[in-house]
Amino acid sequence: MPNITVDFAKVQLVNDQLNLAVTQTVPRLEDLLAAVSQLLTSDGGLWLQKSSPTLSGQYQTFNTELTAAIESIRSFAQQFHNITVQLRTMDEQITASSSSA
Repeated sequence: MPNITVDFAKVQLVNDQLNLAVTQTVPRLEDLLAAVSQLLTSDGGLWLQKSSPTLSGQYQTFNTELTAAIESIRSFAQQFHNITVQLRTMDEQITASSSSA
């Protein structure tokens, strides 16, 4: 028999922390992308005629992939939320069926 302990408040706390991390991190990554893109222009501070466009493209790809990975954190938060919803529903159903018996 599995040993199960669920602290709904702790699950919600971690869920909120995960979502907050995404909310705070993604805009920062967007700011960094803009800063790097600007840096690698002819008047941005690090312009190398051949290399800068390549570096800019590579950073944009990296940033896009990183942003997608960070956005996927929300799926873990949603999964934890769904588990608690299902457990609460099951608990209520058991209570209701026990009360009517």
